[in-house]
Amino acid sequence: MDGVNALHSEINWPELTPAKWQWLASNPARPPDMPLGWVLDHDGRIDGFIGNFVSRYFRERQRYIAASGHSVIVSPRARGAIRDLLEPFTRQSGVFAASMLNANQIGGPIYAKLGMQPYPAETSAIKLSWILSPSLTFSARILRKVIEVWPQTLALIGEPFSPRGAAMFDPRSVIWPKGIHPIEDLSDSGSYAELWKSLQAEGRLVADRSPAVIRWRMAQPDLTYPPLLLGYHDAQGLCAYAMAIMSKTGPVDVPTLEIIDLVKLDRAPPLTIPTLIRALKTAGYKSGACKVRLPLLGPSLLKALDHKVPKARNEGGWGHAYVHFTGQAEDFADWEPTALEGSYGFTLRQPKVKQPRARSRSRNSALAVTEA
Repeated sequence: MDGVNALHSEINWPELTPAKWQWLASNPARPPDMPLGWVLDHDGRIDGFIGNFVSRYFRERQRYIAASGHSVIVSPRARGAIRDLLEPFTRQSGVFAASMLNANQIGGPIYAKLGMQPYPAETSAIKLSWILSPSLTFSARILRKVIEVWPQTLALIGEPFSPRGAAMFDPRSVIWPKGIHPIEDLSDSGSYAELWKSLQAEGRLVADRSPAVIRWRMAQPDLTYPPLLLGYHDAQGLCAYAMAIMSKTGPVDVPTLEIIDLVKLDRAPPLTIPTLIRALKTAGYKSGACKVRLPLLGPSLLKALDHKVPKARNEGGWGHAYVHFTGQAEDFADWEPTALEGSYGFTLRQPKVKQPRARSRSRNSALAVTEA
């Protein structure tokens, strides 16, 4: 663990704490004998790592599992050795596919060169975002360019653009669009459980979103802000839901509300997904996010977004998702993964907790700011 965390530190990625490792090991979908990852071990020195995250899937009475890689790091000391990590990951037994669902500009071409295919082909290069604060987003872009030229500036400015409203954000106090409600009941007999049963009954391949799995997700340690769960209700009950989490990619990046999951039943009204996007934008405003981002989507979700697509900015341009099918890809043509099935939900860097500014009662000071 220490060697893996040292690799994370080398590239300024968030380290996985012992509590986070224990949480990953307790994944309800993970077979006991399935590794949590692989390392490049050079006489006790860890020069590479790939994490192995497992999801469970259902289609009618059939059950499957798939693996998604995360935290892929290769030290400059072992440059070119990424193949040695991908080989055991993509060839592991018992999974119908091994995927990389959070590829960056550097990793994407490497995965393609090593035989993984962009997936879904139509949308693998799309990452949509809705800007909530154009001025702060522009300021962050300029500041990053300044730091590229004068790196010492970072030590002077610390971490600006903190989401001050996030600490006070209460989903229960928001006036949501019609049909939208926060999801609080994750019991095995509540409305969310009924949504999960209905998703399974539709017959297409669907990742496990059972109440037990979502409870496990919500119990993730080391989060500064809990995930947000919003549901859309029609006349028959809950017919769609969204999960989102606050992130901050780097010290001078703006806080972003990342959409981890977004699904609907076939019976849901046509504008269900756009309404959920509108609600998530409201949540972003209230919590202090500067944008809302949908980092991964398939063709069906892209179509369901309807009029929200032209209003979004595509932050993509390269393949974000790559897959290696261990069997016949045609057997899983109905698979459209969301960010829930990748590493987004547990490897994203979160903002530090900051309390909102409050007026001081002293005549000698106008404002007092506290940090937790």
